[in-house]
Amino acid sequence: MILNSKRSNIAPFLAIDMLTKANDLKLKGQDIIHMDVGEPGASTPKHILKYAKEIIGKKKIGYTESIGIPELRYNVSEHYKFWYNQKVGTNCIAITSGASAAFVLALLAMFDPGDTIVMMTPYYPAYVNAIKTLNLNVEFIDGEIKYGCQPTLEKLKSLKKKIKGIIIASPANPTGSILKNSQLKQIANWCKKNNKIIICDEIYHGIEYGKKSDTILRYNKEAIVINSFSKYFCMTGWRLGWIIAPTNIIKIIEKLSMSLFLCPSTLAQLIATKAFDDYNILDKNVAIYKKNRDLMINFFEDIGLYNYAPPDGAFYLYIDISSISDNSSDLALRLLNETGVSVTPGKDFDYKSGKKYIRLSYGGTYRDITVAIQKINNWLKIKK
Repeated sequence: MILNSKRSNIAPFLAIDMLTKANDLKLKGQDIIHMDVGEPGASTPKHILKYAKEIIGKKKIGYTESIGIPELRYNVSEHYKFWYNQKVGTNCIAITSGASAAFVLALLAMFDPGDTIVMMTPYYPAYVNAIKTLNLNVEFIDGEIKYGCQPTLEKLKSLKKKIKGIIIASPANPTGSILKNSQLKQIANWCKKNNKIIICDEIYHGIEYGKKSDTILRYNKEAIVINSFSKYFCMTGWRLGWIIAPTNIIKIIEKLSMSLFLCPSTLAQLIATKAFDDYNILDKNVAIYKKNRDLMINFFEDIGLYNYAPPDGAFYLYIDISSISDNSSDLALRLLNETGVSVTPGKDFDYKSGKKYIRLSYGGTYRDITVAIQKINNWLKIKK
């Protein structure tokens, strides 16, 4: 019998497990509302889809540069100038096959087997699995829900173990919490002063319900930034992202990408050149997410569930359901089978304490979220 590698023994991605189970039930005729995966309910903007139709059959869809076509890298550069008033040269940008590929490339470029990386709990599970698969170590800092489970300068200073870098996310998945600019600056400066690598997940930038998130590049030019066309730009299935890093690191990432991915999807890159053309359409989606968020918060507070991370961005609510169940995996399965509402158990994001939490994605339509809340409410009444 041929044995698998030890590093392939990673935890399953429960959000995708729930998605699969929900789709199986849908095939059997059950009505399903997906609040499991982090996906915008809105379609890719019409002007982008129109351009896709125009270029298919008219342009050769061949290989491109491993770090992406110059036009798209230029557009990303202009986006940073417009959005953050930050100058980012095209030689500091690499287009990738989604943010996941960007993250793997960043890990390969910056860390060696045995290095230790700090992350907060709860965390995005795919990041932890990628870290472990590459034979890197993770040092977890337990997050405090009322503070959004974000790192603080005090927590970083109190670390006993030798670390090489830190991963932060703002807005964060699964909590939706955002680091204040003052906190972001403190962490960025601490990393710079102590020669620590910082990778900042800015994938949910643009989806905020108050002040816009700032980029860590304002405070630390050596930071590695991961971003994507999936969330704010509503292009999840196109699998396209980008990474920003110092020029010398981009050159390393280019060499890695040549062998691991060859190049990002040419079609997706060409289409994404139009992604920055109309922010107004995208901001209308954010207004719907806010409406959904407020609806959900009001519902859960009305039934006595107040312990949740402040969802100031992204489209997630990470909420303590321990007064209802001491096993969020069991609750999620029962909720799916009995109501057709699919959520993600908190164990996906925190193996130790996640059994008390569930994550609900409210990126869908207002109607879907309304119906989901009605179904959950009726189910809880029957359960009592």
